[in-house]
Amino acid sequence: MRIGELLIMNGLISEEQLEKALQKQKYTFKKIGEILIEEHLITERQLVEVLEFQLGIPVIDLHEKSPDKATVHLIHESAARKHCVLPIEQKDGKLRVVMADPLNKEAIKEIQSATGMTVLPCLAPRSELESAIISQYGVLDSVKELSEIIDYGIQQNASAVHLDAQSDGLVVRYKINHKLEKQKTIPKQLQEAVIGRLKTLSNMNTTERKLPQTGIFHKKAQNVEYHIRVSTVPTIDGESAVLHFVQQSAANLSLTELGLTDSNLSKLKQATEPMKGLILIAGPAGSGKTTQAYSLLQELKQDERKIVSLENLVKRRIDGVMQVEINEAHGFSYADGLRSVMNHDPNVIMVNDIPDRNTAEAAIRTSLSGRLVIGSIHGTDAIHTIKRLLDMGIEPYLIASSLSSIVGHRIVPRICERCAQSTPATDSEIKLFEAYNLLDYDSQKEKTRLGNFRTFVAANKGSKLPVVRGEGCKICHNSGYKGYIGIQEVLIIDDGLRELILKKSPVEEFKQYVILQSFKTMIYDGLVKAREGITTVDQVLKAVNQ
Repeated sequence: MRIGELLIMNGLISEEQLEKALQKQKYTFKKIGEILIEEHLITERQLVEVLEFQLGIPVIDLHEKSPDKATVHLIHESAARKHCVLPIEQKDGKLRVVMADPLNKEAIKEIQSATGMTVLPCLAPRSELESAIISQYGVLDSVKELSEIIDYGIQQNASAVHLDAQSDGLVVRYKINHKLEKQKTIPKQLQEAVIGRLKTLSNMNTTERKLPQTGIFHKKAQNVEYHIRVSTVPTIDGESAVLHFVQQSAANLSLTELGLTDSNLSKLKQATEPMKGLILIAGPAGSGKTTQAYSLLQELKQDERKIVSLENLVKRRIDGVMQVEINEAHGFSYADGLRSVMNHDPNVIMVNDIPDRNTAEAAIRTSLSGRLVIGSIHGTDAIHTIKRLLDMGIEPYLIASSLSSIVGHRIVPRICERCAQSTPATDSEIKLFEAYNLLDYDSQKEKTRLGNFRTFVAANKGSKLPVVRGEGCKICHNSGYKGYIGIQEVLIIDDGLRELILKKSPVEEFKQYVILQSFKTMIYDGLVKAREGITTVDQVLKAVNQ
């Protein structure tokens, strides 16, 4: 008799609950018992008791049965942790082994090969067994290793840690100021355990090693809350992972702190004032789209407004915002989320990382119902985002009637204030400033309220146009940069642009139109910040050309 039928017979679950679990099993490939435990429909203890009846394998209470020390060490620690097994006694060439999965033939074969004994499997709840393994073998080296990796990343103010699987082990590299710095290589024998521990922390499926996974966990260090986003991917040398460090306080940055100029702030205010329509924030992966969207939500927060966000992975918590996590694997899509939250009468809805036409259309139709929808979308700039919507096959009249503004967004490294020096601009930099009418920028005095180096530059002017560069110091890891600033463009969709959208005009016509309207592009915004000594021309060009 199957395990599901036994659970129904014992009154532990209903037929409907079993059917739902079986449907979930089709795309998770997990065991049915594991799914039912995850759904809190049964306990681990109930599962092993039913398995005892089904398989005729005895259940061991590890709280009462103390393993023999000499017997425990017949199995190597790595094998015990890998298969979640614990030998407890031996007699006459037979080894009694407590197992989370007594049908694991690979584990039984490995134990018999290592010990030369016949394995007699026993059952115990996985959590009890894992605790007993830690009690017998001590804290795993991989736990200490991963903890040290994370702590060092936080101490060094790294934005990410890359754990790259290679033939000799797991290479640990920290991303500091946009550059990867190798720190060490974790031995091959610890590689799987470190990745496994990382998956456990991130609430991933630890048994799935052939598909990419994403997850998140939280850590507090020096009174700062960090959200650590994790992504794993299988390679020929084992699984690799990337950990992205995000400070919770970053979710509270104002739009000004993100780098928006007064003119761009004014345009955004114009777009949000009607409290309806669609605002899109466009950029490639890692360009700061979500941070920009969070900051905009912060600006819009008021007691009389209901704000909801739909996110494929909630990266940071925002007080006063109802954050909903989309889970396609469990059948909860963006379209489902939008339909559901409409029952909560929201004034503002954020849709993070619009992935496809269906989601884009759902967001557009929601914005036409009198709500303000803020969406982030993969794109290069404002103009090409319009083209992308048209290329998706969305009706031009829907785009034209809903879209109120598009924000193009990137982040660039800030020059380190400790080692900033005024130096002559190169010929290519001067030509670029000249092309954007920024040679005499100091006299124009456009406000940005960013706290720049203007005074410093002015005091060091020579015969050639001065710019600021970081020489490199201990504070910035000799990179010349510390921290980040945003560069943006804010395109208001006016009647002229709506006409071009309705005609599905080519990109060049859109570009010609916005030039006539004195539209300030992202590269212009970045060059202004380079003239102010906040960043460098090289970093602006690198970001815009992503």
